[in-house]
Amino acid sequence: MASKEGVIWEVMEVPPLGCNCTIVGDLASKEALVVDPGGNVKDIIKVLTKHGLICKRILVTHGHLDHILGATELKEQTGADILMHQDDLGLYERVNEQCRDFGVPIPKAPLARPDAFLADGDVVQWAPDLSLRCLHCPGHTPGSMSYYFEKQKLCCPGDTLFSGNIGRTRWDGIPSLRGTSDSRQIVASIYDKLLPLDEDITIISGHGEETSIGEARQFMRHFR
Repeated sequence: MASKEGVIWEVMEVPPLGCNCTIVGDLASKEALVVDPGGNVKDIIKVLTKHGLICKRILVTHGHLDHILGATELKEQTGADILMHQDDLGLYERVNEQCRDFGVPIPKAPLARPDAFLADGDVVQWAPDLSLRCLHCPGHTPGSMSYYFEKQKLCCPGDTLFSGNIGRTRWDGIPSLRGTSDSRQIVASIYDKLLPLDEDITIISGHGEETSIGEARQFMRHFR
């Protein structure tokens, strides 16, 4: 768990594919959001309860199964809105095909439709005095989003940017994802949208260890 400017965040790895689910909460209002609830909703609720937080927003960075499978259950339990970029709605709706390709159990019921769609530059007010900025970073998927918490110097880019690497863009043997990624586009997104951020911004990626914009600037030299 970490905190800054009256905001706490806690990252937990969730099944089925080890996605980093990030819970961000405002200590003053007790309002919170959850980024990429891929699974283990009971444990997500436990973390919210531990801090006395109420989930108001569910933010999806992209439409891959491991980032969305728990969103419907979390919405049902909290009443929170599901928000994502519209360009990944097709992936979101093809979750059953994705699950078959990855050998993951298919959801018993259809996923809840997103409550609203976000676009590049949108500002989302997620607590009375707190907001985040949406950065559309296509490449890993057409609708990949990064969520930038400026006051907290925190960014959640999903699978666009990792510690020492960039997101996957080849899907050999995975029909449901074939043709949905672009290797040039993801590099352009990182250079145009993420690397201009302050070097001390903490990056909580969709998988693995956290990194920073400063560290990303160093290893991204290999991708130009």
